[in-house]
Amino acid sequence: MSEMISINKLPTRTWNRLSVNDAKIAWDEENTALLADTDIQCAHGRSPSPVRLSLSDGGASFTRKRVRLSVPQNSSVKVFVDCRPENSFNTILDLTVGKNSDVKLALRAEPSHGGICVNKTTVRCDENAKVEMITLLVGDGDVYLDNLAELVGDNSLLKSDIAYIGCGGQAVDMNVVVNHFGKNTKSEINAAGALKDSAKKVFRGSIDFKKGSSGSVGAENETVLMLGDNVVNKTVPLILCAEENVDGSHGATIGELDRDTLFYFESRGIDKETAENIMARAAVERLAHLVNDEEFSDEILHAIDRKLGTEGENDNAV
Repeated sequence: MSEMISINKLPTRTWNRLSVNDAKIAWDEENTALLADTDIQCAHGRSPSPVRLSLSDGGASFTRKRVRLSVPQNSSVKVFVDCRPENSFNTILDLTVGKNSDVKLALRAEPSHGGICVNKTTVRCDENAKVEMITLLVGDGDVYLDNLAELVGDNSLLKSDIAYIGCGGQAVDMNVVVNHFGKNTKSEINAAGALKDSAKKVFRGSIDFKKGSSGSVGAENETVLMLGDNVVNKTVPLILCAEENVDGSHGATIGELDRDTLFYFESRGIDKETAENIMARAAVERLAHLVNDEEFSDEILHAIDRKLGTEGENDNAV
């Protein structure tokens, strides 16, 4: 029997009336299908070909899948994760990055209409390890993203870029937590997206400077384009500090298409709906190209067209 569970929890609670301390979803733990764990040990050195993971719930109502990926020291690898559930699917990705290694991780979450995609990614970085994450939320179902990064080694780095489009009554709920333990560590969190119709979005970005993380820098920023009168947006930046010599910052830009922008489009023969679709897809399209993988990027662009109903159309250049 399904019951309400709490996910995407803030590391420290704020006012309950804001309803941002966590997210609650219906989940049937007793009847959850547990798929076999996948353990991947990357080869030492620079990997000539990327790791590609295609994750599916197999049609079960509630499914959970765990993937463990370990990158040895002095290595480099690209990882592409494609998650397209039909129902309620919980994926857990544990990434361990060794000393002097770097990882580029791209995740595509595209749940079907009525489906729920719950994705938790944990990252542990040793000394001089670097992780760049690109997350693209492009499905029609509800998406819950929970990222935790542990910058344990000195001079380790995490850069996280997230792009999303929320349409209909879709829920897009994100929680990103970076714990700075090592000295001179660096984190950068960027989220950008658009909300249409009556979509609801929560973004929690937390940077926690632990004792001993002197010289560390953390920054988070979000840009939200609101394209519907009934959309709901909640942005929750959080910076925690137990160390004096650190630098933390956050910022957010939230707004709608102004008259000057609409006039610019209209003067070039582009109606309001088309203009909104062009602007809505901009953030996702930018990250899709930054992935630098033609196969993965093409799938993302097709997913955007399906979501916005622009399949077969060519956007006007402006």
